[in-house]
Amino acid sequence: RSKWITGSFLVREENWRERENESEEEMSSSALEAEAPDLVCQLDNVQGMVDALSAVRWKRHQDAVVELSEHGVVLIVEDTGCLQAKVYLQRELFIRYEYNAEGRPRFGVSLGLFVDCLNTFSLPGRSSMIEIQYPGPDMQLLVKTRIPDTISWDYNFEPAGSTPLTFTVKSAALKEAIDDLEWPGSSIQILLQPVPPCVTFKGEGHGDLQIDFMYYVNTDLLIAFHCDRQVSY
Repeated sequence: RSKWITGSFLVREENWRERENESEEEMSSSALEAEAPDLVCQLDNVQGMVDALSAVRWKRHQDAVVELSEHGVVLIVEDTGCLQAKVYLQRELFIRYEYNAEGRPRFGVSLGLFVDCLNTFSLPGRSSMIEIQYPGPDMQLLVKTRIPDTISWDYNFEPAGSTPLTFTVKSAALKEAIDDLEWPGSSIQILLQPVPPCVTFKGEGHGDLQIDFMYYVNTDLLIAFHCDRQVSY
């Protein structure tokens, strides 16, 4: 058994496609059936798509233009009109590619939001299939993935009977630290030590970066801390 998890976000239309007037008979028949989306495609390796899009992500907040065609998907990014990069995803890369549009529809998306959405649907060590549909019911881009129910989502960080390790960090500081450490293909390690009392976030990937929250030094950021032994996750 499996279940579908869906993510969606609004897109910005880059052009408007004119539709020809239909006869009353055609309009009545189309009212009974939902209009087919311009594109429905499935990809069996989401990580490859994430790596390709991350290669043209130059900054944290960056917009991109997506162009659809019967040959595949093209994502275009520009920087102040002087630098342009394109990612071509040919239809042969997809295990399913249903194209129903006339012409080549274009729309704008937030590249960072799109990559983060795909990363959310990827499972470490597993091949995650995703389905992309455009447009959705509200003219949004839909991304879906199928996750088997056999995957365990529970993890016991502490052995039974041990003293819980806790710390409290202000949400704004924690978000900023994760954003700085979250590089394409990187992993984040959390280390706690009692002497000196400190919580360390360490990112490893294409480079190494470490952020320390010292309990007695940064009391405005690290509000509470309880740790009697050194551990890492």
